[in-house]
Amino acid sequence: MSFAIGHFALGAAVTTLIVTYLLPNVPYPRTLVLTGGLWALVPDAAKLVTSPKLTAFHESIFAEFFWFHRTLDRIDAPDSAGISALFVALFFLVTVLVERRERRQFGRTSERYDDGDVPTQ
Repeated sequence: MSFAIGHFALGAAVTTLIVTYLLPNVPYPRTLVLTGGLWALVPDAAKLVTSPKLTAFHESIFAEFFWFHRTLDRIDAPDSAGISALFVALFFLVTVLVERRERRQFGRTSERYDDGDVPTQ
């Protein structure tokens, strides 16, 4: 089992890439990134509520639909902080690259406003 932060960071990083490159005009992209991170945590509901069905779901192939949750748990069986830190670093790197891309593509926000109120387009 991997730490929850590792699941969240991997889900958020993958969602960031999808939102940036496949859905560039979607409204509220950062909200979707957070939702993608939370989506990766859904199979861990079995840790919050004692239920044989949730435990079976966590161990099933269907957990892969939640950003490869089951695979990540199997790869990081001893709950390594290093693996989770790697995914947090990946999320940070992806965020920096996406922000840099958007800044180069669209310019600074302050440059898009002429008098501070009205966008210039």
